[in-house]
Amino acid sequence: MEIKMERPRGVNFSSGPCSKRPGWKSPSGKLAGRSHRSSDGLNLIRDVIRLQRKILNIPEEYHLGIVVGSSSGAMETLLWSLLGERGVDVLTSCVFSEHWSYDVTAELKIPDARIIRAEFPNISDVSEVDFNRDVVFCLSYTTSGAAFRNLDWIQSERRGLTICDAASGAFAIDCDWRKLDATAFSWQKGLGGEAGFGSIVLSPQAIARLESYIPCRPIPRIFRIANGGRVNFPIFDGFTINTPSMLCLEDFLDALTWADELGGMKALLHRVRRNEEVVKKWIARQKDFRFLVDEKYRAPHIACFEVTSASYQALDEKDKWNFLREIVAICQKEGVGFDFLGHIMTKPHLRVWCGPTVEAEDLEKFLPWISRVHDKMIRG
Repeated sequence: MEIKMERPRGVNFSSGPCSKRPGWKSPSGKLAGRSHRSSDGLNLIRDVIRLQRKILNIPEEYHLGIVVGSSSGAMETLLWSLLGERGVDVLTSCVFSEHWSYDVTAELKIPDARIIRAEFPNISDVSEVDFNRDVVFCLSYTTSGAAFRNLDWIQSERRGLTICDAASGAFAIDCDWRKLDATAFSWQKGLGGEAGFGSIVLSPQAIARLESYIPCRPIPRIFRIANGGRVNFPIFDGFTINTPSMLCLEDFLDALTWADELGGMKALLHRVRRNEEVVKKWIARQKDFRFLVDEKYRAPHIACFEVTSASYQALDEKDKWNFLREIVAICQKEGVGFDFLGHIMTKPHLRVWCGPTVEAEDLEKFLPWISRVHDKMIRG
């Protein structure tokens, strides 16, 4: 007799766009059709900036602004605007870090660039980093489930800038902002905001670079946070470079307000730790799945795991992906879990988002369904 299994209420486990906050409702749209330059529109943008700063504990002397293009647009803004004054080390091991290494070498053509590469899904050897140079790295690797859980490896006294893609790590990993000079992150990840927008955070050292170094290349207007050594400071006070969506801003303000009322970063990290423990316990009590990443560098908010059963391991890579797609398809048909296939540009694996907007109780009910579907497929 088949055991009846509980079904989670929250079933969205995508790693971007990520699950909305518990109790989420569509934005009211009260500023739809209004100008972002109106007093109401500008106040909304400023509230979004203010609450990000408060929740993330960003130092007062750091500047925070809103840009388009999600974390990718934010990161491109930093790379195009800041790099070239000195040599650069790029830490890379998976999809997006490879994008940044390509940009540095092939698009920006930084002459003195070193790529410190690690084999997927490992983390680059940080002992090779020279902090007299600029350093480009990802805080967490959304496509592998690896992460720097702390920034102790970054020297406090450094001549170069640390440029960090914190796309999915913001609101899920506690950052020492004094170790970061230029940071990009996405709204659609940690707090489940809408895609298309991101934020940049600049230290006084990064501002000094913008004022003293003028890149010898044309910079697209959408990335132009400085012009001829003059920093566009108004963008850090809500005057965005181009027109943002009032609906997306209202939606993100809702997520930020939820996080703030919950207890800020401390409460968000607590939710992430609870989710991480749920996944660990599930992995420990079954034998057919294991984590993709060793514990030392495992992201607390992105659970990536591979199948270990003998019949699965006997498949070639194409059939492994097909097997995993079938697991996802059956779970989606059952209505118990959506969008948890690993990134197609990596090795075959499943990826479950465990960020702060995901309820631990939903993970507890969902993960056994993966085991159940796997077992049925293996038995044929």
